[in-house]
Amino acid sequence: MSSPTRRTVHITRTEHALALPASLLDVAALVETVRAELDRAGRPTDEAELHVADGHLLAYYDIPRAAVVNR
Repeated sequence: MSSPTRRTVHITRTEHALALPASLLDVAALVETVRAELDRAGRPTDEAELHVADGHLLAYYDIPRAAVVNR
């Protein structure tokens, strides 16, 4: 019986925080920054998440840095 292959994946989390209240121009700039970073990394824009917490608009996403196959 063979066991499934296990992969160890290392990720980098990038987070941007914008203090609220903020202007729509600042929110648009934040969204554009995240879109451009994901585009440069070859990742789809929908991988980013937006949340409001502790008086900040948080935009974050994870990028896999490396994957190691462990057998």
